[in-house]
Amino acid sequence: MTDLIALSESHFEAVAEKNIDRILNFYADAPELLVFVEGPRWATRSFENVSRGWVDFVGSAISVKSCRWVEIIESRTFADSGFVAGIVEMIAEIGGNLKTIRFRGTFVFQKEADENWRVIHEHFSQPAEDPYGIGDWLKTE
Repeated sequence: MTDLIALSESHFEAVAEKNIDRILNFYADAPELLVFVEGPRWATRSFENVSRGWVDFVGSAISVKSCRWVEIIESRTFADSGFVAGIVEMIAEIGGNLKTIRFRGTFVFQKEADENWRVIHEHFSQPAEDPYGIGDWLKTE
């Protein structure tokens, strides 16, 4: 059984190192690859476009100091697919200032013909503050 949590942690390390080869090897080289990034774009589709985004990230002023799961909500592996979902904390330095950011994160993996697990879908986001204007509808007991 493949440890998808460890695989995703290795990806976080590659991002902090700005190791573009390791970063890109994490993703399926497919036109169907779909990434919902944490930034201002809504979505990035295809390996070609995701690659371009990572190349530009590596050349950007963002320096990731650490990125780690602070809470794994769920991780499962099936015959040829699996996922990891949880809360991620990233510390980044931008223009000499440290910033700590928390995200909800999900990686969906597929086992490829070469027996390696690669991401076919990624989603990183933060909860919307109050999209309906009524606060949290979950009633307290």
